[in-house]
Amino acid sequence: MKYQEIYLKDINNAIKTEAKLCCYIPDNFQEYCQNRKRRAMLIIPGGAYTFVSEREAEPIALRLIGEDIASFVLKYTVGPYKDEKVPLLEAYTAILYIRQNAEIFHLDENKIGAIGFSAGGHFASCLPLYSEEYLEILGCNKEDLKIDIAVLSYPVISMKKELTHLETRYNRTLEDEKLVRKYSIENYINEDYPPTFIWCTAEDKLVPPLNSLILAQKLLENKVEVELHMYPHGVHGLALANEITNVVEKDVQNWIIDAIRFIKNH
Repeated sequence: MKYQEIYLKDINNAIKTEAKLCCYIPDNFQEYCQNRKRRAMLIIPGGAYTFVSEREAEPIALRLIGEDIASFVLKYTVGPYKDEKVPLLEAYTAILYIRQNAEIFHLDENKIGAIGFSAGGHFASCLPLYSEEYLEILGCNKEDLKIDIAVLSYPVISMKKELTHLETRYNRTLEDEKLVRKYSIENYINEDYPPTFIWCTAEDKLVPPLNSLILAQKLLENKVEVELHMYPHGVHGLALANEITNVVEKDVQNWIIDAIRFIKNH
């Protein structure tokens, strides 16, 4: 495995932050499969756009590379955002970097997805929707920024007060009503949205599980492939739901197995 850290400002002069991409890239074996092209996932940890959760970063990457899925953890700039474009510019820069280096990293450029947790789930859910706003500054086309699959873990989807996580809403929108509407993702789902895997718990007291249900409904209405798991028990922020990520919830632990199956089927 190769590991490297890339400061995004070093590959995009428009970025002025300290955001970085942590790359976990499996090697091809010399004995066989030297030309293997593998899937890649951009991992976006949660943290209410206030911090970047470590529990939803490297533990997820290590689990994925064990399944031969290259993993890239986005350590993004947190809010509150005076410039709403800051985090998405960082993410699209990361996606462009991954796709442009697909041959070097032995990746299939048509199998690059995103996996997000909580506010990171909101972040990841935005990626299929807003790339056109960033094409000029990145000097690329829409296909270069494409997300081929989304995995959303206990995600914030809506910015509506009755549905959202209020700290996430404030940090992302600064209570600007235009941005509240823009980043209520359920309003913009269309038939071009990628296949999506969603999971949450019914007992989540921080991010209402209705966020996941509403997104699943919108995906179904637009004939987008969706797989939804709602587990009856478990608090918010379970990550892998094992000893590695603090809170153990054995009945939830299979989500990552199901998500990996979903990823490999696309």
